[in-house]
Amino acid sequence: MLFFYIFALTMENTKGKYWTKIAIMAAIPAVLVGIIYLSTLLTPTIDLLDDTKDFKIDRQIDAGDGGNSECRLEKTAEGVDMIFTLRSSFAYPYVGMEIHKDDYSTFPIEDYVVEAVIESDEDMRFSVRLQEEFNFGDKGIAHPTAVYSFLLKKGNNEFEIPVEEIKDIPEWWYASYPHWTTDIQKMKYENIKIIWLTADNSNEKDVEHRVKVKSLRLVPVACKDFLSDVITVMLAFWAILAIVALYLRRNNISEEEKEKGKEQQVVYVPYEKLDTEKDTINLKDEILTFIGKNYPNPELKLADVAKALSMAEDRTSEEIRIATGKSFKAYLNTIRIEESKRLLKNTAMHISEIAFSVGYNNVQHFNRVFKESVGVAPGTFRDGSTNNEGAEV
Repeated sequence: MLFFYIFALTMENTKGKYWTKIAIMAAIPAVLVGIIYLSTLLTPTIDLLDDTKDFKIDRQIDAGDGGNSECRLEKTAEGVDMIFTLRSSFAYPYVGMEIHKDDYSTFPIEDYVVEAVIESDEDMRFSVRLQEEFNFGDKGIAHPTAVYSFLLKKGNNEFEIPVEEIKDIPEWWYASYPHWTTDIQKMKYENIKIIWLTADNSNEKDVEHRVKVKSLRLVPVACKDFLSDVITVMLAFWAILAIVALYLRRNNISEEEKEKGKEQQVVYVPYEKLDTEKDTINLKDEILTFIGKNYPNPELKLADVAKALSMAEDRTSEEIRIATGKSFKAYLNTIRIEESKRLLKNTAMHISEIAFSVGYNNVQHFNRVFKESVGVAPGTFRDGSTNNEGAEV
């Protein structure tokens, strides 16, 4: 980069300004890469399973809520085995792994990603929970809990969950602590007291389950995919550089060249017309039918629809907008919300089961989208009882 700048300073006045701007543009990616690199050095990765540090691992059971579920933790060379049994004597049993400082002091985790590797013998629901400490002085201290649910598949599972996604404080917490309702609105991640890895009542009761937590770390956001970030940033800025260079070069054509009035040759490039043999109505039906059959897939993307119908993504998006008046994402959410409304009114399924059945792998995200679309939370839509809503989630 220094070479570009020195070269720019040696140019004559007109071209010197041009090359100076190019040199500055070329230097920007290097500066950004340096900032990213420094952030990875200043922010440490935290291994939550390393009990030689100041973190401690304990079991979490529902005894405090009157339950009698069982859980034991066995540390092995591969990580920590969690063996547990959820007892049906308690309506909403839960067990899990609890991680905290030795003295239960708080610690910050903003700008981190929860990275986990978990092996399971079966499909089951799990969640990451955070407990924060809010100190209101004379009013006291509150400990709100935020939850992020996910599905463990049979076999090895790898997860990367940005902490800002663990943000929804469930309504059952507000119901338990109503005097904090107007004070606690969202997690701030600055004073985290406990991190839980939890199995709850959505799993089979009175049967022993086992999962192996091979890795559980807090990784700085800047460390994730560092090399790809560097390449992306540099390519993006160099693309901008090329555009700016062409623009500046064009505007620095000398007056002499303009006066020559050279006649430029226009070259026409032939192209093939798009295939329009498909009937528009049939094409619309194919697209909507494919989405209608695959909407329960939480990973469904516009690219999947386009690939299935051998079409370009932009054309697929346009056909969806013409047929529905909505974007792909908006139309997909409409289908999911309408089906969830039907299930809420016509079945006894739990809200969490409905969320996963219509394509949401995050119960809190489903609750938020449903409320934004319908105007009320799922539990309220079903029977008007906020207590039931919180319990079902």
